[in-house]
Amino acid sequence: MNTLTINASNRDQAGSASSGRLRAEGRVPAVVYGKSKAPQNLSLDARELRILLRTIGNNTPVVQLKADDGEPRTSIIKEVQRHPIKDSYTHVDFQEVGADELIVLEIPVHPIGEADGVKNESGTIETVSHTVSVRCLPKNIPASIDADVSALKVGDSFHVSQLPEMDGIEYLDAPEQPVFAVVK
Repeated sequence: MNTLTINASNRDQAGSASSGRLRAEGRVPAVVYGKSKAPQNLSLDARELRILLRTIGNNTPVVQLKADDGEPRTSIIKEVQRHPIKDSYTHVDFQEVGADELIVLEIPVHPIGEADGVKNESGTIETVSHTVSVRCLPKNIPASIDADVSALKVGDSFHVSQLPEMDGIEYLDAPEQPVFAVVK
C-alpha cells in the first residue's frame, strides 16, 4: 500500500459559522474518529486535500493524518462532502484505525489484459462490481485489486472466487458474485 500523508490543524470551534470562516480562509473542516478516542475536529488545507484526493484517484482512501499533536495516525477517508454547485470540498470524515485492528472496507477492482471475447468476438467487457468488500489489517490494505480477464469469452463472467489470493486479505462478498462480464 502506498502511504499518503496530509497535514491537519486542530480546531476548537465547531458549527456552521466557524466552518464558513475556515472555508473562506482556504481550509476544509474535518473530523477524525475511532474506537479508542473521542472525535477530534480538524481543518485541512483545501489545496493539499485536492492534491491528495487526485493522487488517491480510484484507489483505497487510506492516509496518514498528521495533526498538530505530531504523531501520524493511519486513517481511512470515510466521506468527502462537496459543494453542489462550486467545485469545492465542504467537509471530510476520517476513521482512525489501529495497527492491530481488523477493518472492513471496499477495495476497487481493475481489469487487467484484454478479454478474448473482446479481442476476437467483438464483445464488450462490463464492470458489474467496481469494488469488493475485504477484511484485513491496515498494513495489508491493497490500493486496488487487479483481475486478469484475458481468458474471458463472450458470455463468460469473472467472479469474486476468481480474484487473486492475497496475504492477510479475506474477501467478504459471495464467491459467485460477478465482478466482470463479457457481453455481445
